[in-house]
Parts: sequence; structure tokens; C-alpha cells
Amino acid sequence: MSRYRYRITVEKLADAKGEAVRGQSLTFYAVNHDDILEIVEKLESRLPFDAGTAASLGVGLKLFSGVTLTYRNHPIFTDIHPALSEFIQQLKRQPEIQPAS
Repeated sequence: MSRYRYRITVEKLADAKGEAVRGQSLTFYAVNHDDILEIVEKLESRLPFDAGTAASLGVGLKLFSGVTLTYRNHPIFTDIHPALSEFIQQLKRQPEIQPAS
């Protein structure tokens, strides 16, 4: 099975009070059977969200679903599998948004 490799970086830019934060970040590596960047592009074309929201949804969903697949027999994921699968199928059925004419 082909697998894509990713380096994920989260950098804190401000705290909950809006104060700037510097030098706090988290970087890790992940693998996934899907092209996450392509999925984000599809979400941008099918959902009425801004690019940052579509990226958050696509990246978060693919990383989360990848963990649930890897640990599918772990009891913590037992209840989420049916709902997650149905949610992903709903996303795939979304038609492309036609540009306003």
C-alpha cells in the first residue's frame, strides 16, 4: 500500500488573551494513505468555508481517521467508527460549488 508522509507543524502565535507568543511549536511526522493536500483542495471546492477552515477540517479529519484506522480495535474508537465513516461519506458526496455568475 502506498503511503504519503507528512511533517506537521503547529506554531502557537498568540495565547487565549491575544498576547503574542514566540518559540512554542510542535512538529511531528505522520503517514496516511491519502493525499491530504488534494483532499483539502476538494474540500475548498465543495464546502462554503474559507481556506483555513477547509485546511483545518481536512488535515484534522485525515490525521484523526488515520489514528482510528491504525488502532481500530482499541475500545476508545469503537463508538466513533460508524459516525466517522458516515461523516466522511457525506463529505465525499458534496457537489462542487459553482462560481457565482
